[in-house]
Amino acid sequence: MRIFLLIVFGSAGTLARYALQGWVQDQSGPSFPAGTLAVNVIGSFLLGCIGQFALDHLWVSPEWRVAITIGFFGAFTTFSSFGWETAHLLDSGEWMRAAIYAGASVLGGIVAVMLGMRLAERI
Repeated sequence: MRIFLLIVFGSAGTLARYALQGWVQDQSGPSFPAGTLAVNVIGSFLLGCIGQFALDHLWVSPEWRVAITIGFFGAFTTFSSFGWETAHLLDSGEWMRAAIYAGASVLGGIVAVMLGMRLAERI
């Protein structure tokens, strides 16, 4: 059952990532990897919120916790894309854009996880 849930939730996370990243990037233009940044920050917030909620409410089974956290959010967030895009910005001499992108991704992700956790604790 766990493997089946990982397949289903991983597929859903991949499709959600593809849709959100593409939409945000289309809206913002090609000069900054805003789509990947949005996916990473939103994914971090939701993982913090839903992960904490699942831990606080143990009626969520371990199989479902794995499916949601590893399956969906493992496929949804895009840290390898973050590394690739940061390296590309650096190789292109875009040091300031790379620094802003890396800082916003890391700090935004951490803050989003913490906010999600706090929200879950209030539910």
